[in-house]
Amino acid sequence: MTLSTTPFDSTKHLDVAADLLADRHRHDRVRDPRLPATFDEAALCRGQIEQALTTAGAYGVVISDGSEAVGFGIMTPQFIEPTHMLAAFFPPRGVSLGYSTHATKDGMEYDVYREMYGALAEHFVDRGIFHHSVAVPAMNGAAVDAFNSLGFGRNMACAVRGVDPVDRHAAPIEVHQASAEDYPAVESLGEELTLHHARSPIFNPYVRESDEAHHTFIKGLLEDADANAHWIGYEDGKAVGMNTFMQPFFLSPMTVPEKTIYLFLGVVTQDARQGGIGSAILSQGVSWAREKGYENIALHFATANLSGAKFWQSSGFQPIEYGMRRTIDDRIAWANK
Repeated sequence: MTLSTTPFDSTKHLDVAADLLADRHRHDRVRDPRLPATFDEAALCRGQIEQALTTAGAYGVVISDGSEAVGFGIMTPQFIEPTHMLAAFFPPRGVSLGYSTHATKDGMEYDVYREMYGALAEHFVDRGIFHHSVAVPAMNGAAVDAFNSLGFGRNMACAVRGVDPVDRHAAPIEVHQASAEDYPAVESLGEELTLHHARSPIFNPYVRESDEAHHTFIKGLLEDADANAHWIGYEDGKAVGMNTFMQPFFLSPMTVPEKTIYLFLGVVTQDARQGGIGSAILSQGVSWAREKGYENIALHFATANLSGAKFWQSSGFQPIEYGMRRTIDDRIAWANK
């Protein structure tokens, strides 16, 4: 195998990249049948690639073995303002290889992804961008291994479950759907979750400048209680946990099964965990989703979230996508000069 790298040219490489991505998706669906079949078609994959290329500063490469293209990757910059509601989850200056912006021929992942990232990383490190992330199908172990070998570690999982009943002990607590007057409880529980993410071993910084954007977003969800739902659990009159459901968000279309609702916030207060409260709230939310005609529930959890990762996976959520991250030592900007 003799691999070569060429900068991605949208006038030449869109069709071959779309074919590679559709082929990857077909193989990924064999590993994980929950993935939507629509992206077996190269035309829809092409749309995902074209969208990525509209991002300012996007840069891609095509990897060839002789005259055959065997992989492609397009990285896009992510510049997150400190006031953004997701500022705690993303570095302010980073670059991402998104779920729908990379592919290799099946069986060539290890060598091709390593070659691909080498070219992409050089381009962005030269521009002073040292926080790199990639999203890969959870069941594609060869892709995960390739990025592990390049210094990436898993930091996030997107997981999915059906709407079958929750088979866990549930505490006998009051659970009801929040309305506008419950906003103080919703906001307090949201802050509880953010503080939990700031603790060991997750260490996501609580960026207080983002509070206003988060408040505005939550109020918007509460105003449309038919499409969204905040289920709050009360124990002795005190709000002790919450699940927030909304339309699919933060998800690649290539990962979303049909009729999916997104679980945006899931929290139980620190002093009320381990007693079945989370299961009681989730059970109510799953019943609501089923009654609304949804067939799947998706969520994200930090893989370093010791209690959260264990709870979600033991409650039937199975990872469908992994987010992986690498931070380059920024001394490289000056150390070799």
